[in-house]
Amino acid sequence: MRVDCLIEAIEAARENWEYVLELVPESAAETVDPATGWSVKDHIAHVAWHELEMIGLMQSMTLEGSSWWLLNTDQRNANIHEEYKNVALEDVLATAELSYATMIEVLEELEDEALNDPSCFKNMPADWTPWRLIASNTYQHYYEHALSIRKMLRASRTGQEPSSGSS
Repeated sequence: MRVDCLIEAIEAARENWEYVLELVPESAAETVDPATGWSVKDHIAHVAWHELEMIGLMQSMTLEGSSWWLLNTDQRNANIHEEYKNVALEDVLATAELSYATMIEVLEELEDEALNDPSCFKNMPADWTPWRLIASNTYQHYYEHALSIRKMLRASRTGQEPSSGSS
């Protein structure tokens, strides 16, 4: 994987993510989905948290970060949700905007080799591929959460509860 290709994939998925977010009326951004217990604001905060973690990875060139990575996915997600639940929507949006911009800037500084060679990152297992780790916490994540938000929107229009699912 080349840096420019990864950035292109991230930007394309981000456009979709932002399009889906634009479909949500601001008045509904904090409405909790009864099926998942998450609001759109919660999804935005969740995605931003993962971007912030990828910034740390790329800046330090070390696989470390939050101790929450040691938790199972459900517990980690619960912790992220708890951390941001009382943060104002405008602050979550500002964090999300800044984390994305910073992540792209940091990614642009990486060499192609670093995306493909786990030995470029301290503590990264030899069988991991760095770009795949970044992808799973960025563009793949955007699609997953955009789908959850679209299901919420569809359910709110039809009066049905959406099916659960978030990572």
